[in-house]
Amino acid sequence: MRVFTTVNQLQLFLSERRSKRKSIAFVPTLGALHRGHLELMAHGKDRADIVVASIFVNPSQFNEVKDLEKYPRPLAHDIHLLCTNAVDVLFLPPEGEIYPENMVIESPVDISELASVMEGPRRPGHFEGVVTVVKRLLDIVQPDFLIMGQKDYQQQAIVGMMIRKLEIPTKLIVHPTERDADGLALSSRNARIEEAMRPRANTLFLTLRHALDLMQTHSPEEIIRKCSEMIKNQGFRLEYFSIVDGETLQSVRTWADHHSVVACVAAWLGDVRLIDNLPLK
Repeated sequence: MRVFTTVNQLQLFLSERRSKRKSIAFVPTLGALHRGHLELMAHGKDRADIVVASIFVNPSQFNEVKDLEKYPRPLAHDIHLLCTNAVDVLFLPPEGEIYPENMVIESPVDISELASVMEGPRRPGHFEGVVTVVKRLLDIVQPDFLIMGQKDYQQQAIVGMMIRKLEIPTKLIVHPTERDADGLALSSRNARIEEAMRPRANTLFLTLRHALDLMQTHSPEEIIRKCSEMIKNQGFRLEYFSIVDGETLQSVRTWADHHSVVACVAAWLGDVRLIDNLPLK
């Protein structure tokens, strides 16, 4: 695996590979890698000749300075995982390479509609930070494919909208959520779940599956009410259970008016915030 820390180094290497007609898949990460990330890399390998991963803890997408400071950075562990999982290139830039001095840092597109629901009001400025850094990374890497996970559904929907609006010549590939055997969506924060609470941690997934089962006989409003109660009854502090259009992320009131529908949920189990989603239609 080749490791690059500067934009110039990386672009020179990738330019040489493109001259040999090699295709490139890109997986941007914040580090603290787990099996879910590695499945994204494997998906990239299936799609392209070269897999580029990045590790950059982007300060502009953290709402609180303390959260940025606390974010885990097990770099040696991450590099070992990438080396042993067929990743070709790691881009490991310092902040100054991503945001050079005098560079104007602003959202490249208006995301207000997609960012006004679910995660957006609870994490003001977060998605603006995400699209800003993803656009910058796409400009640097210029991949044929961008591989993102379905677990952060709102994030990939917003990035997809940005790619379409700006006509970026990169195809977004959304990889299905990777899960533990009991259905819990993989996340680096799962390690913080208290052992006594772990058997209940798959409640969000079970509830989403229940929502899918109820679709044929219940309205979206009825499903939201039933599923919200299920989650609360298992000791979670529910933030939202939403049934939304898969593209606009706006609330769904009737099934017939939408060709793509997704159920999304966020809730606290103890002091760990979990999110999950499941396409219903």
